[in-house]
Amino acid sequence: MTTSILMETANHDERAVYDRLTAALQGLPPQEAIRRIKEFLATFPSFALAHNDLGVLYHQAGNPTLALAHHEKASRLQPENILFRKNLADFYAVELGWLEEAVDIYLEVVRRNPRDTESLIALGQLGSALAGSRTLEAPLERQQLESTAPSAVNTTPTPVKSEQELYAEAQQMAGQGDLQAARQRLDELVSRQPANALYHNDIGVICYQLSDLEAAQRHYESAHQLQPANATFTRNLADLYFSELNRVDEAIHLYLDLLKAQPGDVETLVNLGHICKAVGREEEAKTFYRRALEVEPWNSEARQSLAASSVAPVQLQSAFQAPTKSIDELLAEARQLSQQGQAAQARQLLEQSIARHPSSAVAHNDLGVVTYSLGDVGAAQAAYEQAVRLDPANSNFRKNLADLYFVAVGRPDDAIHLYLELFRQNPRDIEVLAALGQICQAVGRPEEARTFYQRALEIEPWNRELREALQALGSFVGQRI
Repeated sequence: MTTSILMETANHDERAVYDRLTAALQGLPPQEAIRRIKEFLATFPSFALAHNDLGVLYHQAGNPTLALAHHEKASRLQPENILFRKNLADFYAVELGWLEEAVDIYLEVVRRNPRDTESLIALGQLGSALAGSRTLEAPLERQQLESTAPSAVNTTPTPVKSEQELYAEAQQMAGQGDLQAARQRLDELVSRQPANALYHNDIGVICYQLSDLEAAQRHYESAHQLQPANATFTRNLADLYFSELNRVDEAIHLYLDLLKAQPGDVETLVNLGHICKAVGREEEAKTFYRRALEVEPWNSEARQSLAASSVAPVQLQSAFQAPTKSIDELLAEARQLSQQGQAAQARQLLEQSIARHPSSAVAHNDLGVVTYSLGDVGAAQAAYEQAVRLDPANSNFRKNLADLYFVAVGRPDDAIHLYLELFRQNPRDIEVLAALGQICQAVGRPEEARTFYQRALEIEPWNRELREALQALGSFVGQRI
C-alpha cells in the first residue's frame, strides 16, 4: 500500500491532501485512480468528495454496484451538497431507472434553490419520462435547453432509448409474460442492428413461445448465419428443425457441426442420440449415448436413454402406439410426483418429457429442481443452464441457476453477475436485493451488502429478516471501504 498520503496527514488537513491527490490523478487509468482514492479513504473515510469521485470512476470502469454505493455515501455524508445530490439523482434515473427517487432528490434541490436551472430542466425531463414509462439515456446535467424558463421545460424532446434500454425492457417484459411487447422491443433492435446475432436469436425465442414458427425459423437462421460458431444459436435452430419442422437431416447436420467443433460436448451427443433414436437409427443413437457417458459417466439422461434403446422392437412399437400426453400434462404429473415425495419417479418422467420436447425450458428447469433435491448437483446445473439458454428472459430460471452457482457449485462471481442483470431489470425485486446482500456479505464485500439490504428495507421496511441481516452486518462493518 502506498504510504505517501499517510505520511502527510500529520501536517496537512484532508482537503489539502485530497487536492494534491486529484492533481496527481490526471491522466492515470481509471483503475489506478480508484486504487489511490481508496487509499485516501482508508485514512479519511468520511471525506464526501472522495466518495463522489470514486462513484464517478467506478461508473466509468463499468461497476455500477460500487458506483451506487459511493454516490449514496457521498450524499449521506454531505446531504446539503447539491453536486452530490444531483449526481446521485442522475445515477438513479439513468443507470437504474429509479425515476421517482430521482424526482424526489431534484424537488429537494429546487426547494432549497428555486432558480436552479439544471434541476428544473431535469424535473421536466423526468416528468416526461415518467409519463411515458421511459428511462433516460444520458446524464441529465449534460442535456441543455435554449430557454431556462419553467414554461420551456415541458417542451424538451423525449430522449431516444438506447439499445441497452430497449434490450433490458424486452427481457423484463418477457420475464413478466408480456411476449408481444418484448417482441416489439426486439423488432426495433433488429431494425437498428440487423447484423446483431443475439437480437435475432432472442426474438426467435419469443416468436417460438408465441407459436410463430415461421418468424422463429427466420430469426434463428439469421442468428446462425451471423454467428455460425455460437453453440446456443446453432442448438436453437437445430431443435426447431427437429421438434417442429420435421427437418431431421438438417438438424442432424447442425448438431454434427457442433460435435466437430466440440467433440466432448455432452448435450450435443445426447441430442444427437435422441434424434437418431426418433428416426429409427438405433445403433447410431447408442453410439452417441455411449460417447456421452464416456465424458460424463454420471449422466442419467444418457444412461437411461441407452438402456431404453435396448428394449425389444415389439415393446418400442407398443410404446409409440400409446396415447401421447402433452408437455403440460407431463409436467403436471411430474410435479405431483415430486410433491408426494417420489422425486426419483418425477426425474424419470421429466427426462422422458425432455426427450420428446427438448425445447421446453420449463421441463429443464423442473428437472433442475428435482435433481437438486436428489443431491445430483451436476445434473441440476446442466438442467438449469439449459433452461436459461432456452428462455433467457425468465427471471425464475436465472434465480435458480444463480442460487445453485452460489450455494452448491462455488461460483459466487457468476451468481452475482446473474443477480445484477436481474437487479438492473427490476431494481425493486426484494428476492434479488436480499440475495445480492447475502452473496456480497459471504464473499467479504460488506459495503455492497449493506447497500442492497438498505435498498430492500426502503421497499419493505417491515421485513424482519432483512433488518436482522443489516444489523448483523453492522456489527463488523465500519467506515472503511
